[in-house]
Amino acid sequence: MNNRARTPLIIAISLIIGIVLGYYIIPSKESKATFVSSSKTALAQKFAYIMDLIEDDYVDEIDFDSISDNFILSFLQQLDPHSTYLTTSQFKTEQESLDGGFEGIGVQYRIIDDTIAVIQPVKGGPSQKAGIMAGDRIVTINDTLWAGKKIDNNDVMQLLKGKKGSKVKLGIKRQGIGKLIAFEVRRDIIPTYSVDYFGMIDSKTGYIRLSQFSQTTSEEVNRALNDLLRRGMKQLVFDLRGNGGGYLEQAYKVADEFLPAGDLIVYTQGRKRDRNDFFATRGGMFEKGKLIILIDELSASASEIVSGAMQDNDRAMIIGRRTFGKGLVQEQKLLPDGSAVRITVSRYHTPSGRSIQRPYISGNPDQYFEDFINRYATMSKGDKDTIAHPDSLKFKTKKGRFVYGGGGIEPDIELPYYNYKKSEFYTQVLRKGLLYKYCFDYVDKHRNIFKKYSDGDDYMQNFNVEQGLYESMIEYAIKNGVKEEIPKGKEKAEIMLLMKAYIAQSLYEDKYYYSIFLKLDDDLQKAIPYFGYIN
Repeated sequence: MNNRARTPLIIAISLIIGIVLGYYIIPSKESKATFVSSSKTALAQKFAYIMDLIEDDYVDEIDFDSISDNFILSFLQQLDPHSTYLTTSQFKTEQESLDGGFEGIGVQYRIIDDTIAVIQPVKGGPSQKAGIMAGDRIVTINDTLWAGKKIDNNDVMQLLKGKKGSKVKLGIKRQGIGKLIAFEVRRDIIPTYSVDYFGMIDSKTGYIRLSQFSQTTSEEVNRALNDLLRRGMKQLVFDLRGNGGGYLEQAYKVADEFLPAGDLIVYTQGRKRDRNDFFATRGGMFEKGKLIILIDELSASASEIVSGAMQDNDRAMIIGRRTFGKGLVQEQKLLPDGSAVRITVSRYHTPSGRSIQRPYISGNPDQYFEDFINRYATMSKGDKDTIAHPDSLKFKTKKGRFVYGGGGIEPDIELPYYNYKKSEFYTQVLRKGLLYKYCFDYVDKHRNIFKKYSDGDDYMQNFNVEQGLYESMIEYAIKNGVKEEIPKGKEKAEIMLLMKAYIAQSLYEDKYYYSIFLKLDDDLQKAIPYFGYIN
């Protein structure tokens, strides 16, 4: 047997096959390949034998580390589209998001003209305590120049994140000050939130926007519900658009807040997993009020569990576009190097018995995602989503309404992807980020004029974008290559509102941005009148 240490790829292959097949295989190398009779053991030995051959005899030097991750990922994708492999760094990043926090300096930032611009320091976070302000530019990090370099979001995150208690030196450029200001920031735990925004749309209508189902989601939703109920909420829009899912337990807990005790929320079942039912318990915070759930083509997994449970129990009106259709349940296994594999073990089913998972062909993950992209492109043209409704996919809700399987959750009310076609000017200033950049720069250069507003509420009530500011933005856009086409009427009014929202975001908390942006949210504005049809 070869005395050299086995390469990472051989170890990885042995480990992954051991996990999938249930045991760990030590590869051996002989002059002639011989395998034991067990088909699973023979397969593991065959892979190990081939890797040894490549290591010893292949014509070129091979960097096994660089190809091992791709090999494992490809191996798992032959099973189904959602069995997957996460490298150590990918796993760490995803867990930080789902666990509700990460270690860093605590700033919201945006890369503008190859410079890291601070949008807002996190309230109570390390950067705010150190004295960093909205509008500051981070020019140097640990005495290395980073302004003017081609950097992306991942680069910045790697530079600013770090172990709690560690320090980072920042050189800050601040408007009106000639030289860099030196800061030393001690990193800490920075909370992340899954509830992007909650508030009252009118005197009786509450709104909650949920971006994912993380470890803290049910607590965040409970706080939002408590606050909205205290403010007189009688009906709620629960927005799950773009929510790609997360923890099953959190989806169950959130759904439990809307359903009476005993209602089935979801069940899972697989070849090696018995059926497991999840029922609502007592004491949900919003079991009686009117409920609308907004969904779209990017709502997936845990979002589909919640919306499917509400639909099958006739608890809410589901409005929007058919969801993604991710109904496979993965179990996660950690590997010794900090990476992880996720293997599909069962399927999600709504209370009526519908499988959430849309069809796929094992071994062809590309086709699975191409089908989604084609469907998305069709909707983007304004066409309605279509899906076959054979009798075999017909199910009944608690009150006897027909709903259909076949993948994803179909809404009770389908909304078109676009309401009206925007002008080329409007499209370009948004797509190129020029509207945001203009507003950010305007705030940066004129912060003094906003000091007359005591807080965000005062700003919201008393500030409006005047014609001169609007025309200045138009000139800026034209100078930056946007076709000269002055928006009028409804488009002009929308752009002026968006300018007010972006300025609010640069000056105050995100909640002020959302409170304006929701007025321009086509799906939301179309959905609200449907409360009148809910008994």
